[in-house]
Amino acid sequence: MPGWLQEFLTGTDMALASGIWNTAMKAVSGLLIMKPQSFSSETWAFVDGTLYPFALSIGLSLLNLFFIIGWLQALTRLHENITLERTVDALIKVVLANVLFLNIKTMIRELFNVASLMTGSVFTVQAPKLVTADIDVGSVLFYNLFGILYVIAAIVCSFLILLTVYGRYIRLYLLVVSAPFALSTIVGGEEARRTFISWLKTFLLNTFEIVMIALVMVICFKLTESGVNIFEKGSMGVEAVNGFWDALNGLFTMVVMTASVKGVNSFMSKTFGL
Repeated sequence: MPGWLQEFLTGTDMALASGIWNTAMKAVSGLLIMKPQSFSSETWAFVDGTLYPFALSIGLSLLNLFFIIGWLQALTRLHENITLERTVDALIKVVLANVLFLNIKTMIRELFNVASLMTGSVFTVQAPKLVTADIDVGSVLFYNLFGILYVIAAIVCSFLILLTVYGRYIRLYLLVVSAPFALSTIVGGEEARRTFISWLKTFLLNTFEIVMIALVMVICFKLTESGVNIFEKGSMGVEAVNGFWDALNGLFTMVVMTASVKGVNSFMSKTFGL
């Protein structure tokens, strides 16, 4: 069917919704495989060159403070003896913390690289264009009745997906800056070390969240391409309204995909205990 006839039958709502959704998917596809270093080079330079050194100096000071606090807590527990083993254990933690302070930024970069490579390996399917294959009575009826809803859904869903992917990079920058503060708690008591464990889980969750987002989008892209038809094909009456179900499938896929992308963080947190 000629493009001008298809646009005439479906109205401008379909063209507008498709344009918004397809543009957003193209932007998200580019953002998915980006590392935080390349997402915004100026922001990364500011985080790496200004904020992180400032946080590092404070973190090193806190390291000594938490070590003293942990040692004093051990002294106040009269039922526990300060043995040679406990002393060696405390010194090992101090050495480990200093090693991590020296190498944490390198380790963070490597994990960012791993997440980017994994995302590129998963995200191998191009985003399909949001179009209706069958322009018939059903599709014309759908766009005349629900055209405005279709446009609103495309705008809202596109914005939420972009916001989810964009917000992840901001969280990663914050996690890099907060790394020295979390590392300093390693030498503290059991309660203090929970801070580092919490930071580590949050860092891993947000770093590799993008891999699961890419997987969700690939699955939804396949659903969009294949489509879902409730009725059996072959009946002339059913074939006359196939376009309605194709259009409804596109709307449903947008909503489900957005909800799935938004729920990736919660899904990974429950599945992997992060």
